Amino acid sequence: MKRNRYIRLFIGVMLLICVVFRYECKVNAQEAPEEEKDIHGIYVSAYVAGTKSIMDEIIQHVDETNINAVVIDVKNDEGNIVFDMDSELIDNLGTESILVKDMPGLLKELHDHDIYVIARCVAFRDPFIDEVKPEWMLRTADGAIYEDNKGFNWIDPRNEEAKEYLIEVALGCKEAGFDEVQYDYVRFPTGIKEEDIGMNGYGRRRAIYEFVRDAHASLKASQMPLSLDVFGTVINSKVDRNIVGQEYSWLSMNCECLSPMIYPSHYYEGTMGKDYPDLYPYETIDAAMKYSATELETVNPRGDRIQAKVRPWLQGFTASYLKKYRKYGVAEVKEQIKAVNDNGVYSWIIWNPSCKYQWEAFSGK
Repeated sequence: MKRNRYIRLFIGVMLLICVVFRYECKVNAQEAPEEEKDIHGIYVSAYVAGTKSIMDEIIQHVDETNINAVVIDVKNDEGNIVFDMDSELIDNLGTESILVKDMPGLLKELHDHDIYVIARCVAFRDPFIDEVKPEWMLRTADGAIYEDNKGFNWIDPRNEEAKEYLIEVALGCKEAGFDEVQYDYVRFPTGIKEEDIGMNGYGRRRAIYEFVRDAHASLKASQMPLSLDVFGTVINSKVDRNIVGQEYSWLSMNCECLSPMIYPSHYYEGTMGKDYPDLYPYETIDAAMKYSATELETVNPRGDRIQAKVRPWLQGFTASYLKKYRKYGVAEVKEQIKAVNDNGVYSWIIWNPSCKYQWEAFSGK
């Protein structure tokens, strides 16, 4: 009799454990976040975004292809905020130049078509802000505001007020309804000298890292994902990392996504194992993705830390200015995408400054 009681007690305990286990599994399944979808994006300038007829055509193409995201200029290459942000700081600076009259309305329309929308904010290259905040700017050793070979001025990444401004712009994107903010030109210019700013390569890398760290903390508190555009060459070149201040592995720990610009046209002759990398879209992208994986492992060797995903920028234009170049059409775009996929990455964005795309390359949903 005593033995039977023990058997019944054992069976009862086991049944209770099973019930609890099944309940916890159900709760965990309900609480588990939805798996993030792969992003297949294109760049859209503010001018295009503000022109309804062109945007209608782009949306139609998106609906018919596997493109599911757009990157829209918010703080553009001229240093202007392209829509009306509700910000006293931005109003006082006078940096708005309205190119998209109803950004919230455009975002709603894009979301209605299940399109993920990323705000591109040009960070430290800024040809406008020196007019109102000259104290924010990088200067040469003689005290003059630095101007690069294209005539652009640059914000000093160490300036605390400028940092606050760039973070304010990003938070304004969140308020307007963007899904993500992306800093471009989050770096030092390539031409400024060490003696001008009294800063070596480590100092530059540290300054960019600290800006990204602080911006990420602010955006994370507002549940706004942050992505960063970085030079493709910094992945495998310490010299380039020191020049522009982008330490690829460090930055990967302070954003949700890294978007290296691994355009074949942007690699030096003889690099990536090729005499003219632009002629070899698949091979160049394949090499870049392998370098990326290796570099990211240096700060996360076991893969057990939270680290940015890689979502590269790919080339959607023909670099006819090169000595030897290839016309980039449907086949070349597809080759780049295949190279990314073959390295276990399925998100990418296509860059074409004219916003004209080879839609046949994105066939199928």
